[in-house]
Amino acid sequence: MRPLLRGLGAAGAAAVTLALPAVPASAAELHNISYIARVDGLGRGISVTFKTDPVDRRTEQPRLGPGESWEVNLVMEDPAQAGMTVRVLPPYGVGLHCEVQVDDVVVDSQDLTVPPALGIFNGPVNDSVTCGHFNA
Repeated sequence: MRPLLRGLGAAGAAAVTLALPAVPASAAELHNISYIARVDGLGRGISVTFKTDPVDRRTEQPRLGPGESWEVNLVMEDPAQAGMTVRVLPPYGVGLHCEVQVDDVVVDSQDLTVPPALGIFNGPVNDSVTCGHFNA
């Protein structure tokens, strides 16, 4: 089954929804998981990595403008294993938002303001925000 990609636009904001197939299980064991990423500001791009099950991960590089959202919906047996990370590519200077919903309830939401990287910087860079259970 191929993923379903749907774009929505309203008042200058766009949302992208991606539905992924999951391993079949009984309806009582499955939970709806929604991963949501948003960028506030102009950057070169973002990278969103999310868990499709407790072990497997998928990375997307959506093209988002200021205030636009990206969303992926899938099902998992263990919602405690849901997690994602959103990373901005240089040059920075954006606000990042990530959110994990389980059965339409927000279980984690994080925001990070990434300052612009000016010149050559060789130190640690805080350029990503993580939500849910996600170990890099």
